[in-house]
Amino acid sequence: MRKLMALSLFVLLLVLGIPNPALAAGGTTHFKALGPDKSQALDDALFYPNDFEAAAAAHPDANNLVFFSLCRRAPFTSVTLYSPLSAGNADAVVGDTTFTLVDGTHCYEPQNEQNIVISPTNHQNIVTSANDYRYGFQALIYYSTDGGKTFSDVLLPGWDPATGATGLFKHVQAGGDPVLAFAPDGTLYYSALVYDFSYPNRTPSGVAVAASHDGGATWGAPVMVHYDAANNFFNDKEWIAAGAGGNVYVTWTLFNQGPHGTGYISSNIVEAVSHDYGRTWSSPIAVSDRAHFSDQGSSPAVAPDGTLYVAYEGNLAGDVTRDQIVLARSTDGGHTFTNVELGRVYDDVGCYPLNVAQGRQRLSFEQFRINGFPSLAIDPTTGGLAIAWADDQNNPGCANGAATFSGVTSNQVKLITSGDGTTWTAPRQITSGANDKVYPAVGANDGRVVVGYYTRDYSPVPTASDHACGRGFLDTADPGYPASTTVHYTDLNPVCLDYAFSSSTDGYASETRASTQSSNPYIEFSGSFIGDYTGIAVDSAGGVHAAWTDFRGLPGATTPNQDTVVGNAHCAGASSLGSGRGAPRTEGHGYVQATAVGAAAVSERRRRALREALRYRSVTYAVGSLRIPLRICGAGPFTRVFLP
Repeated sequence: MRKLMALSLFVLLLVLGIPNPALAAGGTTHFKALGPDKSQALDDALFYPNDFEAAAAAHPDANNLVFFSLCRRAPFTSVTLYSPLSAGNADAVVGDTTFTLVDGTHCYEPQNEQNIVISPTNHQNIVTSANDYRYGFQALIYYSTDGGKTFSDVLLPGWDPATGATGLFKHVQAGGDPVLAFAPDGTLYYSALVYDFSYPNRTPSGVAVAASHDGGATWGAPVMVHYDAANNFFNDKEWIAAGAGGNVYVTWTLFNQGPHGTGYISSNIVEAVSHDYGRTWSSPIAVSDRAHFSDQGSSPAVAPDGTLYVAYEGNLAGDVTRDQIVLARSTDGGHTFTNVELGRVYDDVGCYPLNVAQGRQRLSFEQFRINGFPSLAIDPTTGGLAIAWADDQNNPGCANGAATFSGVTSNQVKLITSGDGTTWTAPRQITSGANDKVYPAVGANDGRVVVGYYTRDYSPVPTASDHACGRGFLDTADPGYPASTTVHYTDLNPVCLDYAFSSSTDGYASETRASTQSSNPYIEFSGSFIGDYTGIAVDSAGGVHAAWTDFRGLPGATTPNQDTVVGNAHCAGASSLGSGRGAPRTEGHGYVQATAVGAAAVSERRRRALREALRYRSVTYAVGSLRIPLRICGAGPFTRVFLP
């Protein structure tokens, strides 16, 4: 009873807008809403590509140079700038359309911000989603029935007046942060934010959910989970998880901005629960506790035993200037939670430079906003948990608590794991090198954990004649600006991104390049936005399926733009996708030559790891005179494998 009373008091404080004592004492927080909150600063209300374009153009540097979307100028106006997608990369977007920019040029509509899910009843049924700016921004998903080789795009009904909305949905539109979750019985759920843009100084916001019972081909009407019309609350960054028996859980960040939206009070993680397959929902339930009131980026998941876990980034208890990965755990169906801090997130105010469009944290030489939010996955076969995030601890100033940023970023991916949800490993950096990694996603199945992320490891270095992986500027003083044709290049820093993943199969010692060609994130939104998350999943046969915002568009059919691309590797730790670091090649004579291992006997752990990772073609793994029969992924004489 005491716990329930404390929980009720906590929710009451949220509703009344009573400041948290730590903030009242002068604490600060760097968390802001990711959605277009008009009640805050003007740059916090950006939504469409041209909004970001205008914001970047409003901040010229001392030499009158401004960032712009590279899709407006050559060489990015060519449909053949990039090679055709191949080797396991599939563009999920069918029938892309164009929009008009400030200078009258046309670029293809972007799609960004993906997660990806695999049906537990049919691992050929793979579904992903994205912010899709076609048709004025709509709720769309992309589903596959052939293991991610091809996709069909589905426009979900009832999310706004143009798609047959009823009730409250007549006044809103799909607003982003789309997320998918399969329940164990194969029911598929889609959650997203909704906004009402009709008010000049505020953005009424809500969280909604729809369900599909045929793997994503058809959908029912959405149900409003929670909606706030006043400007004292703003709903942001939702995520969804589904358990057995019709139990569905949606978590999100509830920004409490005080009476009339006058100022930040808190950003707590809350949750709503459905016990009838998403038809009806509870009122918001507090997930984060009183010690953690400055939070963002929740990621819920349901364990095989029904325990609900929610990972999020929250303030260090007693210090709102430092952040932690916090895990909330519920054993009563999401009615009450206990919270525990699991690892420091190094994303303080002195850890990163800020971008020009929004004043948000970014990487060196890039402009897209970043975050340190966690990605949580639970293995459906073992119940093991894994949480991944990225931060800049490797920057000396960041690690030492500097008040301002200096040097260059070296953002890296970290991971913690648990076999039971209560005992956790210490944070471990699983990526290496100086190049930045960002927006990690984690997937788990059959005892294997896979972590995907963006990386600059493979970016070509620009030259004086090839700026495909450089950043360009327009000069506001040039005649005809913003339609001026001259692009100014001021440096040769490589900025292109690839998507890659690492696996527990070899202890994260190697990296598989999932994208087959590096591409430039300045292509749209003036480089300021590429989405706030990516997705990765592992199927029951060991296949890895990743989804990310790619900047090549569909080569041969469209000019470069932001598209949802899915990479498929049919066994974890080995890939027929792009090249990877630390990867020997299979010889054409049917065996893997381990040249760097020596003649020592291979441990049983190594034999098990190789056997589970390498499938589909029989070869022999050779260490000195010892040869181990294996099955490996891929085809041809240069199939790639990874060693522990």
